[in-house]
Amino acid sequence: MIESLKAQMADWKQTRSIILGFLEELSDADLDKILPRKALNTIRLQAHELTLFQRDIVDSLTTRTVDFGTEYIYENWETAKIIERMAELDTELEKKLDDMDGTEAIDYYGEQQNVHQIISCMIGHENMHVGQIIAFCYATGIEIPNCIAEPMALEG
Repeated sequence: MIESLKAQMADWKQTRSIILGFLEELSDADLDKILPRKALNTIRLQAHELTLFQRDIVDSLTTRTVDFGTEYIYENWETAKIIERMAELDTELEKKLDDMDGTEAIDYYGEQQNVHQIISCMIGHENMHVGQIIAFCYATGIEIPNCIAEPMALEG
């Protein structure tokens, strides 16, 4: 893998580790607590959505077109299934990036973007959910796990 994609993968792994921290450390009650959001109103559903979004990004590395056209059906997967799916997608992502030189063009809603932009999109999307989840934890009284709070210098 080229160095610039290795750097993005390091960023990705850091962001993904935060979501995994929530999944691994929170109770089922906290993962399923209703959040003040119309859809994806639990941490578990948000985590499942992240697998669907990543699937589309990973697929685009082969098809060269980002296609979010398939309707996302959100399910209350068991925590272990979500973690397993994330690991599968991460492995597939790294495998596909191994053979790329960074110049690959991918159609993103009619605009040609290189693979770095597509990976940045995926990282940004995951980070957006991290921010939402942290805000929802504060709003609903879910204690943020120390594995997340300490490195991010979050208050309780």
